[in-house]
Amino acid sequence: MKKTILTLSALLLAFSYHPAHAKGEHRKPPSFEEMDTNGDGVLTEDELKGRLLDEFDKLDSNGDGALSESELPEPPQRRN
Repeated sequence: MKKTILTLSALLLAFSYHPAHAKGEHRKPPSFEEMDTNGDGVLTEDELKGRLLDEFDKLDSNGDGALSESELPEPPQRRN
């Protein structure tokens, strides 16, 4: 009985782990509204992180120090 429970537990654990989930590959990118934490309709450097923050100056095409939704690149397409 113990052997059966241990075997079933090991199988359940093995099948519940998926590397894509561990890497967060199935996460949906945040929406503009979710990133706009102060609700002013634009994104400033203090509201961003990661790649958008790294490329802020390049993306700020009108040089106003904020990113409008139209200045943001399209989110990457999800691969199946």
